[in-house]
Amino acid sequence: MKRVVIVGGGISGLICSYVFRKRKDVRTTILEPNRIGGEFIAGGLKYIHRTDAMASMLIDLGLIFSNYVTRGGILLRGKVLPYPKCLRSMETEEARRIQDDHYRKTRLAEPGKHSARAMNDPASTKPRKALRTDFVSLIESLAAGNEFIRLPLKSVMRHAVILGDGRLIPYDYLVMTIPLWAIRRCVDWYVPHGIAMKLNIVNMAPRRDRFAKWDYVYTPYTPENAVHRFSIQDAGYAVEVNGELDMDRVAGDLNFIFSSGWAIRNIQRDLKGHLLPLKEKTEWPSNVAPIGRFAQWDSRITADVTLEDAEKLARRWFGG
Repeated sequence: MKRVVIVGGGISGLICSYVFRKRKDVRTTILEPNRIGGEFIAGGLKYIHRTDAMASMLIDLGLIFSNYVTRGGILLRGKVLPYPKCLRSMETEEARRIQDDHYRKTRLAEPGKHSARAMNDPASTKPRKALRTDFVSLIESLAAGNEFIRLPLKSVMRHAVILGDGRLIPYDYLVMTIPLWAIRRCVDWYVPHGIAMKLNIVNMAPRRDRFAKWDYVYTPYTPENAVHRFSIQDAGYAVEVNGELDMDRVAGDLNFIFSSGWAIRNIQRDLKGHLLPLKEKTEWPSNVAPIGRFAQWDSRITADVTLEDAEKLARRWFGG
């Protein structure tokens, strides 16, 4: 029996455990001292890209889902235009200027030659096929039947992890799904210093909803230059603001976007947002692997990619 320890019980750790547990000779243990599901539940924009493997997983979990095509928009000159179609129809220079301005707003820095853009490349972005399901039920179904240890990780040895209470948990294979800066504090191999922007989510309800047709809307230009995107969530909107949260500025932008009135439901502060580029790569031991966007340090890794990566990792480690 191969023992796998998975560090992190967010969506990436749960998907990895789902894949590994399908093998009879593998036992998984998930280390997660905080909320199961992590920031997948707490964060803003959420949808699941449709792949055959992802649809099969939802069916296997007994979840109800439907297929749809995501509808993205961008707020320009007081109107929401379809994204990326509207940028593709512009002159290249104008479209690049809008993307660069949005980059400055979300990253609080100048776009560099090798920097990933705040919005996807409109020249190559196509309408995304997605799956609509209940995300809380998804997390609960993935978590069911797992062995969890609800203690923090203190350090990693070559074939065992040390927990916060000093206990040793042996492993044959180790999966890391936590951010690089957290990994770096508990391992003895080289890990570069990763930095992510602070993300704040203002969950609110508008008095009158003129954006109901859009799954998400980019806002490169707002009076207070605070809100950079909002998306549908729980019969309202999750409004995203990077960096230090200044509610006076946020209120100014909300007055501009939702001019008929709005009410705040709750605020989630200092979540993990956009990943700043790494200058170096992480070196991983042969029996340790990263899974998910924060451990692999790739902002383009979504749940469907994590599922694919976990399948590849299972074949590499366990064969078949």
